Amino acid sequence: MKLTRENLTKKTDAQLRDLFAQALRCQTEAPRRSAFNDASYAVRMIGSELARRGIALR
Repeated sequence: MKLTRENLTKKTDAQLRDLFAQALRCQTEAPRRSAFNDASYAVRMIGSELARRGIALR
C-alpha cells in the first residue's frame, strides 16, 4: 500500500491505530537504514493524521 494523505483520511480510526502500530514494529525491526527511514516516514504520516483527528497516541 502506498501511503498518501488522501488514503489515510479514508481509513477508520481503528485502521489508523493498527497501521501506526505496524509501522512502529517495522521501524524497530528494520534490517537496513533505508527500511528504518521508510517506517519512520509512515509513523510521521499516520501520527499526523491521528493528531488531526484529535486521537492521542499512547
